[in-house]
Amino acid sequence: MIQVIHPGTLNVSSRAWKILGATSLTNFVVGLDLSITNVAIPDMGREFTSASTADLSWVLTFYMVTFAGFLIVAGRWADRYGRLRMLNIGIACLVIGAALASIAPSLVVLIAMRGLQGIGAAMMAPASLGLAVAAWPVERRGTAVAVWSSTLALSTAVGPVAGGFLIEYGSWRWAYALEIPVGLIALVWGVRVLSESARHPETHHPDLVGAALLGAATGGLALAIVQGQEWGWASPAVLGLLVFCAVSIIMVTRRTATHRDPIVPRTLLAVSSFRIASTSLFLFGLGFFSMLLAVVLYLTEIAGYSTVTVGIAIITLPIAALVSANVSGPLADRFGFRAVVIPGMLLFTVGALWLGVRAGPSPNYLLDLFPGFLLAGTGIGAGPAILNGAGVSEVDPAHFSVAGAVTQTARQLAGAIGVAILVAILGASASGSPTVGTFRWAFVFLASAAVLASLVATRLPARTSAA
Repeated sequence: MIQVIHPGTLNVSSRAWKILGATSLTNFVVGLDLSITNVAIPDMGREFTSASTADLSWVLTFYMVTFAGFLIVAGRWADRYGRLRMLNIGIACLVIGAALASIAPSLVVLIAMRGLQGIGAAMMAPASLGLAVAAWPVERRGTAVAVWSSTLALSTAVGPVAGGFLIEYGSWRWAYALEIPVGLIALVWGVRVLSESARHPETHHPDLVGAALLGAATGGLALAIVQGQEWGWASPAVLGLLVFCAVSIIMVTRRTATHRDPIVPRTLLAVSSFRIASTSLFLFGLGFFSMLLAVVLYLTEIAGYSTVTVGIAIITLPIAALVSANVSGPLADRFGFRAVVIPGMLLFTVGALWLGVRAGPSPNYLLDLFPGFLLAGTGIGAGPAILNGAGVSEVDPAHFSVAGAVTQTARQLAGAIGVAILVAILGASASGSPTVGTFRWAFVFLASAAVLASLVATRLPARTSAA
């Protein structure tokens, strides 16, 4: 992890920095898993020759669905039974899933193992964030969350390059094997540095039925969007899935209002900054999670880049996000979340539109790609990283993990739906294969999602009560 020390954080204890370092490494492992998968999908297609782009997209989508579907329950369990315990179980699930994915004999088995990794990541993320936030003083939590979130950007820089070389000179299986030692290092470091959090066993069990319905609705919607072109948008299967999703969401809403301990605690929903940040994260996540996949597919299928070249070419995107996140945290502490989030998401919008306008069969990297990657990456660092901080800034400390879980659930749900929409857009040409034209529309979609997110973010308070 790259750690930037700012004057405003000099009063933070060394113990708090050590905890942030250990929890940030676990977040790095989660991000590494996702970034490697984006780069590996073209090579998977060469091995599983009968699979379409829509079929391969489920390697990403199913991970996001299980991640999102289990996040809130895992966050509740972390607050109830101990965050360190949940974190360690999650790391074990993710490492075991990576080992089994690396030897998967079929696409179906690979997708199933990605589901196991999604469950592991769901256990890790809220527990990790809860441990990090609780160790920092209230007035510096914007910085803590920004540094913690920035490791996702760092892993997105390392993953494509390291994965690209492993895939180019081995296969996508080697890329998953890379996650095993990194995960074990995170586990050992965490055991040495982290202490178990206070437990709250007196709380009720969370609404597991509501969690299952939420996950099923997301998976059903993603399946309808991905397969809509092939099955027909008016087919009984697609229409049936849409009806199922609508009914499931209605039931989740009803259970949230009536269950004694709903999947999203009603006390959290009463916090305005939490509601606004979660909604904005969902909208931004539609484009944010689709960006890397869109760029990888564009560079491999249109521009003709090799896997290694793609990893090197896109490194500007995550490095810009990493630098931006480390700068944005202290700025949010000083000027408020809204003053940082909105300009960040608008930068992402401009970057996505730049890539859409300049997309062509033979792009010039410095003129056509680099400016878009730089702008979009800077926006990512100042967007979701700071929105995560806004989401937990005014929440009761006893609910840090579940609050972080809800904001991340919003992001992961959006990721699953966003990837599904992206696949549908790219498959909308007459040939069913991506073209320069479909990629232009894909980048417009990314930009539109960021614009909607920024509009919602205008309702964030100018300053938090903690600031």
